[in-house]
Amino acid sequence: MQLIIFGAPGAGKGTMAQNIQKFKQFSHISTGDLFRRHIKEKTDLGKLATEYIEKGLLVPDKVTEDLIRHELDMIREDFILDGFPRNIAQAEALDEILQDFGIKLTACVHLDIDPEIVVERLVNRMSCQDCGAPYNLIIKKPKVENVCDECGGQLTRRADDNEETIRHRFTTYHEETAPLIDYYKKQGLLMTVNCNEGILTKLDQVWEELSALDK
Repeated sequence: MQLIIFGAPGAGKGTMAQNIQKFKQFSHISTGDLFRRHIKEKTDLGKLATEYIEKGLLVPDKVTEDLIRHELDMIREDFILDGFPRNIAQAEALDEILQDFGIKLTACVHLDIDPEIVVERLVNRMSCQDCGAPYNLIIKKPKVENVCDECGGQLTRRADDNEETIRHRFTTYHEETAPLIDYYKKQGLLMTVNCNEGILTKLDQVWEELSALDK
């Protein structure tokens, strides 16, 4: 099963991907995690990305596409793409990569959510600085305040999780990423999940629908 998960910031992409893995051993391909790994290991791709980041520039699509191509070349099947594609140009590039490797997408899962709910969630979001496990002070509190349930690491907030920045990111998402809805709908791959009540309440429904598509 080969999946893309996308949605507005705070819709629950990471949480959905991690919980789908409980049903089956998928590879969770997160562009953010990949970049951090390559930068830490000082690979050629990591060094190239660092050059842009240190200058305060966005990493070009081509660098991200090369990163995804490298990862998919090793995995080939049973994966969840999270954070890529972010725009139509990246989606078209992904189509070429998948075609080159003979990989067929099972579905593109779109997590739909109300902007006001996004703001409320993100200002209450935290994550473990050691293992990256996500938490939310409204819908998924840690058992011990500021301590990760998984590894005991310290929980921290992202500096950009404030209302003004969140609303700007939501606007950017609608301008750049939301067109993917029609792109994948035309391909017959779109599966939309309403996440206003929380992504964890939708897991059984999502898995049931995905399993039906994979038959």
